[in-house]
Amino acid sequence: MQQAARVSQHTAYFHMGKLVEMGKTEDIFTRPSHKLTENYITGRFG
Repeated sequence: MQQAARVSQHTAYFHMGKLVEMGKTEDIFTRPSHKLTENYITGRFG
């Protein structure tokens, strides 16, 4: 994930084939809008 955060401008997070959140990489990694995204990024899920 560090590589993705470093090289991408936009990021999308999918869970079980459904789009959960999409936006600027900086926003997704620092201020995720959805709890599923936050849990995945922080390592609490997945």
